[in-house]
Amino acid sequence: MFDPVSNLSPASPPQPVLSVSPSWLNPGASVTLSCEGLEHQPAGWRFFWYKAVPDPSSSSYTSELLPGSTNGSEQNSFIINGSTLTAGFVCRAGRGEPEFYTYYSKPKFIWSADPRPAASLSVNPDRVQHFRSESVSLSCEGNSAEWRVKRFTERGELLDCSYGGRMTGSTCTIEPFYFINEVFWCESKSGEFSNAVNISVQSKMWFITLSPVHPVTEGDPVTLRCRNKDQLLSNVFFYHNDKLIHNDSRGELNISAVSKSDEGFYKCQHSGKDSPRSWMSVRVSSPASFLFLKLLIIGPAVRIVLIFLLLLFLCCRRNNGETFFLFILDLIVHFKKIFIVDEL
Repeated sequence: MFDPVSNLSPASPPQPVLSVSPSWLNPGASVTLSCEGLEHQPAGWRFFWYKAVPDPSSSSYTSELLPGSTNGSEQNSFIINGSTLTAGFVCRAGRGEPEFYTYYSKPKFIWSADPRPAASLSVNPDRVQHFRSESVSLSCEGNSAEWRVKRFTERGELLDCSYGGRMTGSTCTIEPFYFINEVFWCESKSGEFSNAVNISVQSKMWFITLSPVHPVTEGDPVTLRCRNKDQLLSNVFFYHNDKLIHNDSRGELNISAVSKSDEGFYKCQHSGKDSPRSWMSVRVSSPASFLFLKLLIIGPAVRIVLIFLLLLFLCCRRNNGETFFLFILDLIVHFKKIFIVDEL
């Protein structure tokens, strides 16, 4: 729990409210922290910004002053550039001489869905939507041996796994009866945070769309299915952002190489009824990754063609070899131009 500092005024100090935008983080995006709720207080506040660090001795957090916030700022907003990981933040304000401090705000989080941070959270079954009759296991993996699974509820409550679940080692097993739509992530006692996942429970629908809980990397294959509580369904129509993808019914939707345009909401339709919409996120690979992949695929082909042409030249060198040599060089230059343009 955050404790107020000792040099407070006899008057009850206010507690500011921290907001973060965005809550769900795209890698490298800027995050804006806003410390609010002091508009009815006298002017002259200076605002201080902190990172929330898991407290090894309790289920709460300690505060770690963010770089650049030592002397506070007159602005009640603070921008963090290039953030990539799940993290919690806190703010407070001070004014006067000697300085009078507010209480710390309650922690607010930004969540990264990146499936490959220093610590990771896996979900079994590996999908966004679940039935109320199913148990869901969330397992934490990383450098630390001691983890706790955190939950953020639709009502804005920050809870541990023990509320509606049980922790065994580094795995939390929850009964979906106790939640509807929540965000889950792992925290270690050494201060590491995992990626975050959004899990929803369908209580009134008799079938759901099976989509991966983690983002799919651009270029990877993915298969979406539709199922009820007992089995996978066939004769299903699939929709992307409420637009029918195929006009023929099928048992599954196969996307051989996912692109960013495939990101969005998916649902399936069976016997004239729709499943709830399920979000599928697509993570864009870096240009360097694409170039490396293309070199792996195209590079061997280039070498094979060049070796073939060289052997052909050696076989034909006795018959007007000079003319043929010039022809081969022209082919190589032309082929190289095509390869370079294709890479760009």
